[in-house]
Amino acid sequence: MRKISTVRNSGISSVRKYSEWSLRSKLFVYMLFLALLLLLILTAGLVVFGRTTSTEDTFYEALDIQMEVFEKDVSAHFDHLAASAITLSEKMTDILEAYLHRKGVSLPSLNDSVEDAAAVQAAMIEPLQSKLFETDCSGAFVMLNATVNTALPDAAFSRTGLYLQINGYTPSDPDVLMYRGFTDIAKAHGIMPHRKWRLEFRTDLFPDYAEIRADAALPLERAYRITELFVLPGTSENVLLLTVPMLGADGSFYGICGYEISASYFMTYHAQPSKLAHLSCLLTAYHENILITSESLSCGGSNGYFHALTDDYAIIRRDGGLTDFQSDTYTYRGITKKLSLSADSGEYLIAVMVPRSDYDRAFLASTAQNVVLLVLLLFFTVSFCRYCSKRFLSPLLSALEEIKSDKRDKASSDIPEILDLIEYLDRQDKAHGETVNALTQKHQEAENEKIRLQAEYETALSEFNRIEAEYSSAQSELSRIQTELERLAYSRKTEIDPADYQYFLAGLETLTEAERNVFEYYLAGKTAKEILALTGVKESTLKYHNHNILGKLGVSSRKQMLRYAEIMRHQREETEN
Repeated sequence: MRKISTVRNSGISSVRKYSEWSLRSKLFVYMLFLALLLLLILTAGLVVFGRTTSTEDTFYEALDIQMEVFEKDVSAHFDHLAASAITLSEKMTDILEAYLHRKGVSLPSLNDSVEDAAAVQAAMIEPLQSKLFETDCSGAFVMLNATVNTALPDAAFSRTGLYLQINGYTPSDPDVLMYRGFTDIAKAHGIMPHRKWRLEFRTDLFPDYAEIRADAALPLERAYRITELFVLPGTSENVLLLTVPMLGADGSFYGICGYEISASYFMTYHAQPSKLAHLSCLLTAYHENILITSESLSCGGSNGYFHALTDDYAIIRRDGGLTDFQSDTYTYRGITKKLSLSADSGEYLIAVMVPRSDYDRAFLASTAQNVVLLVLLLFFTVSFCRYCSKRFLSPLLSALEEIKSDKRDKASSDIPEILDLIEYLDRQDKAHGETVNALTQKHQEAENEKIRLQAEYETALSEFNRIEAEYSSAQSELSRIQTELERLAYSRKTEIDPADYQYFLAGLETLTEAERNVFEYYLAGKTAKEILALTGVKESTLKYHNHNILGKLGVSSRKQMLRYAEIMRHQREETEN
C-alpha cells in the first residue's frame, strides 16, 4: 500500500510540475517543436520530390543539357554538309561531262593536257567558290582522277583539281585562298595562292582514298565518308574532310569532291552558349577507354574561357554519375556519348566536360552554404520563438485580467481582437446590411450590362447581314467579270493566223509521252521549277523537252503556246455544248 501511494503521489507531483509551467514557456516549446517539425517536413519533401540536388547531380544535369545541344549542333552540321556535298558532286560531274562531251574525249584525255585541265578548273572554280560561301565549312575541293604530271616518278599518286579555303572568314568579305589548282585561274577570280600551294593533290597523303574509291559503286546518299582527323600537308592545321565520289552517267569514276572542317573553324562555329565557365566539348574518334586529343575537334563556351586539350585522357566511367578524364597534367569531369556521322565512317565519340577543379570548388561552396544556412535557420528559429511567445502573450494576459475583473466597458488593450469582442454582434449586423446592399447593387449592374450586351449583339447581327449582302453582290460581279473574260479570250481567236493554229493542232499529235506530260503541266499553270520537282528530271532535260515542244507546235514562245491552247479549249467546250 505504501508503494502504491508513493507512485500515485509521484504522478500527481509530475502533473503539478508540468501544470506550473507558464503559458509563455509552453508556447515557446510548442512553437519550437512546430518550427522544427515544419523544417523536417520541408526537407523531406524536397528530398522526395528531387528538389534538393547534390553538386554531382547539378553538374550532371547541366552537362546533359549541354550534351544534347552539342550533339544536335554537330549532327545537323554534318547532315547539312553531306547534303551539300552530294549536290556539289552532281554539279561538278555535270560541268566535267559537258566539257568532255563538247571536246568529244574521255577523262583520261586530261592526263598531261594542261590546256584541258585548266579549262575544266576554270569552269568549276566559280561554282565551287559559291558552294564554299553558302556552306558552313572552312574549305571545298574537287580532285579529278587525272594528272598533268604523268612524266613524274610519283605520277600514280598525283591528281589534278581545285582546293579552296576560307582564311580569316568574315561574312561581309570572306578571304579565299587556293590550296591546290592552277594559280592563273585563281588570280583571274581574285583568289590568292595558299602559302603552301601545290599544283596537284597527293592520293598517298589523302586519308581513306582507297575506301572512297571502293564506295563509288554505292548511291551518293550512302557513299559519302568522313575522314579521320589529320594534319593538312604542308601546314599545322588539323582538319577532317567530308568526301563524295564523282560518278559519270555510265558509272565511270571521275574523282571526289567535298568539304573541309578545320580545327579552328570547328572551335569557332560550334562554340556553345553555356553558363559553365570552363566548358570543353570534343568530337573524336571512338576508343573504349581513352580520349586522344590529337584525333579530336574541340570547342568551348561562346562567352567563356576555353582551354585547348592537348594531353591524352584515360576515360574512367562511374555508374550513374559523371565520367572522369585523367591525364598526367589535368583532370576533367563530364559525360560522353557515341555518335555516327556517316554510314561507312568509323564511330565517333562526343564529350562535354569541365575541369575537376571547377567541380571541387562548387562542391565546397555548396557544402559551406548548406552548413551556414542550417546554423542561421536554427538561430532565427529559436530567436523567433522566444520573441513571439513574449510579444504575443504579455498583452493577452493583461487583457484577460481586466476582463476577469468585470470592467469590460473600461478594459483597454493593444489587441484588436479583445477590444472588438464586445462590438462583434453590432458589427455583424451592420456588415450584413452592407453586404445585402452591395449584392443588390451588383445585381442591378449585371442586369444593365446584360441589356447593353444584347443591344450590341443586335447591332453586330445587323452589320453581319449587311456584309453578307455585300458579299453576295461581289460574287455576282465576279461571275460577270469571269464571263466577260471568257468572251474576250474567245474573241481573240480571230486575231491569230489560221494556218499557224492548224499547225499547232497537228503538232499536238506528234508529241511524245514525256513531252505531252510537260505540255499538260504548263497548261495547268505549273512553273519550270515545279515541273522539275513533279517529274524528277534534270533542268537540262526539261530545257530539251521545251525546245522540242515549241518546235513541234510551231510556236515561238510559251506564251503563244498557252494562247493557242486556250483557244483550243474554248472550241472543245463549244462543241461539247
